[in-house]
Amino acid sequence: MSLLGKITLVYENKFFIIILILLITSFVHLWNPLGFPSIHVDEGTYLFRSLHFLTMGNTAWSTSFYDHPYFGPIFLASMLYVINYPAIIDPEIQNQSSVYSSYAIPRIMIGIFAVLDTLLIYAITKLRYGRNAAIISALLFSVMPFTWALRRIYLESLLYPLLLSSVLIVVYVNSMNHQKPKISQGLIFIAGVLLGLAIFTKAPLVTMMPFLTFYTYKNNKKISDVVLFLTPVIIIPLVWPLDAISKGEYQQWITGLTSQIERHYGSIVDSIYDIFLIDPIILTLGIFGIALAIIKRDSFLILGIVPFIAFFTFFVSYVNWFYFIPIFGFLCITAGVLIERIIKLVTKYKAITIMIPSLIIVFGFFSTFALISTNVASFQYEAMSYINTILIKDNATLKNKSYSDMTISDNSLQYNGLQKKSGYDKGMREDNKSTIIIASPIYSWIYKFIYLYENTFYSYSENNNIENGSDVILVLDRYFRDYLTNNLESRNKSWNQNLATADELYKAFDGLNTSKYFTGNGNDYDRFQYPYTSMRFNLGGGPIEIRSN
Repeated sequence: MSLLGKITLVYENKFFIIILILLITSFVHLWNPLGFPSIHVDEGTYLFRSLHFLTMGNTAWSTSFYDHPYFGPIFLASMLYVINYPAIIDPEIQNQSSVYSSYAIPRIMIGIFAVLDTLLIYAITKLRYGRNAAIISALLFSVMPFTWALRRIYLESLLYPLLLSSVLIVVYVNSMNHQKPKISQGLIFIAGVLLGLAIFTKAPLVTMMPFLTFYTYKNNKKISDVVLFLTPVIIIPLVWPLDAISKGEYQQWITGLTSQIERHYGSIVDSIYDIFLIDPIILTLGIFGIALAIIKRDSFLILGIVPFIAFFTFFVSYVNWFYFIPIFGFLCITAGVLIERIIKLVTKYKAITIMIPSLIIVFGFFSTFALISTNVASFQYEAMSYINTILIKDNATLKNKSYSDMTISDNSLQYNGLQKKSGYDKGMREDNKSTIIIASPIYSWIYKFIYLYENTFYSYSENNNIENGSDVILVLDRYFRDYLTNNLESRNKSWNQNLATADELYKAFDGLNTSKYFTGNGNDYDRFQYPYTSMRFNLGGGPIEIRSN
């Protein structure tokens, strides 16, 4: 048998292909989760909210405003609770490895979500377009550079398995050929619940309602099925505004929602250009795939992509590139369908039929590998480790002054002269109340909920008073500097009275000395050369300046 024949035989083995896809996507999403990408400020925000819910049992996180629904942080908190986080990382200020573990575990969890996403893309495409298109689409989703966005703890990363599961169920129900109506109705309801939870995680997912409603109706053209699907889709997200009304905060809900929509820092054109810099191949293939879908009148791909893009084009002023994660899978499916149709045109040339997708996938894999093998986030963990050394010295001083005579029972662990129960106890460290830590959410959640420094600000935007003579650690990164110098929100409380103005924040600088700078290596790469064009989105807020007294 020829080499080409052997390759074809392996390709036709469905178990081998599934295992291969799983191995590739697991490597891409789970290898080096701390080194790349750098920590984004939104990751810290959602981890802060998740740990707040895990610790306090409510959604009243400090300086909160109604920017997004709160199911995402609750969902993440629930998963962390199941694995006994953060107790499993030994959350001691003296344990420097806990700085790394604090981010490693949530990021690995998100990586596992991405592996699940890949399998869902494969299953959806196989049911709709066949096995060949499914293999190509799943591999594109696994290896193309844009997929690194799914390594970050974004709301989009959290909701994506919910959305894709809903799509898969609706597609599966359509493939049942009207058999077993009771089972079909049950699945339709579950699909509605999953989409409702996705919208409850991030509101723009309402754009998926026309798509999934149409295909629910298309199944057997029963209005009752549509009602069954839409009931949870509508009721679940309504929990958010109804909760605000019950608290007497309806006006704050309206103000927070409109302020989120009306920000003017980036347009959809800017975001598409950013995506082109990150992954020009998948964007180009996706555009041609959409054009083919329009020509072929493929409503599945058209409704899965066009309403989402239209929403951000006409109704939202501020659009960031990672907002497009929910349609990344559809772009991969359109690209997979396009490539599969091209292969059919040259089907008599077997070498070409294998070479076309193979070259694209291999090129995408090595482009992504070049990114995920870097270590652009190390300076952020080094900064946290340095903060820990400051706090250890402060705690040692406090211990010598106040706790030198304290005795420790046999059933507890020794920590800085304090009694510490086995496990995670938020009320056990009285020495952690004095030091004030002001930082971006990238760092604040760790010191607030992992190391239990109660005077840690939620963010630099939190409007808290600082008493004279207080011990202060200030972590000044790019996000903080931008807030002080460029962000109108730091000078304007019209939409949120809990925000600190720049003038108030500058008071915290009095008496502080610069301890150390931490500069990342993102700028060491040629950000105009593909695939390192992604590095312009991986600077991590550097340089980081740490000040203390």
